[in-house]
Amino acid sequence: MNPSGFRASSRARAAGFSTLSVMFWIAILVSVVYVFFKVLPAMNEHFAVRKAIRSIVATGPATPLEVINTFDRQKGIDGIESISGRDLEVTREDGVLVITYGYDRKIPLMGGVSLLIRYEGTTRKGAL
Repeated sequence: MNPSGFRASSRARAAGFSTLSVMFWIAILVSVVYVFFKVLPAMNEHFAVRKAIRSIVATGPATPLEVINTFDRQKGIDGIESISGRDLEVTREDGVLVITYGYDRKIPLMGGVSLLIRYEGTTRKGAL
């Protein structure tokens, strides 16, 4: 017996994380954070697009051309680059102006690896 009175067994194992498992989880965490910060500007741009379209609908434009021109002015203010007023589909359904949009955003991650995100939305029946 050792001086502490504890008898060491050959079957006793240390509990806890190994250095390899800690390094693995740190690598996973760093990868997720990296992708998040690469995607964040695209998400902010999409929220700006939604905000611009909501403000256009709130002003009640009369024609599709007015919607396109208003969006193009707003995109210059908000720094929207992925979509233009010509990409909007403007229709009238039951006398209500409906704006529909969709665009892709390609985000390069590293080397030849990219992330493609498809954003779309509509003002149909309170979808925005």
